[in-house]
Amino acid sequence: MPTRPCSFCLSLQGGSVFADFQVDASGIVVLRRISFDGYGCCRVEGFATRMNSDDSRLLLDAAASGKLDGVKVEMALQRYFRENKDVIWTDALTEHELL
Repeated sequence: MPTRPCSFCLSLQGGSVFADFQVDASGIVVLRRISFDGYGCCRVEGFATRMNSDDSRLLLDAAASGKLDGVKVEMALQRYFRENKDVIWTDALTEHELL
């Protein structure tokens, strides 16, 4: 979407959360923004850490194959959100069961 530029977007928790990610030149994923029903849009670009390389590859492979509903993907996202809970609204992460 032109109004929300990103490499890819994930719809999480039945469409109540949308996470926009960027992929850098090294193939590493980083969160740009995350929107929560009931909270709005949390812009974290420039503040969120980069995802580790193993989880980045897992997420990118799952997105490319359309198989994003696996336990490994869920665990990688939860791990990443926990690592960045200081820049993402913790109450929204908790309410939407993403920690």
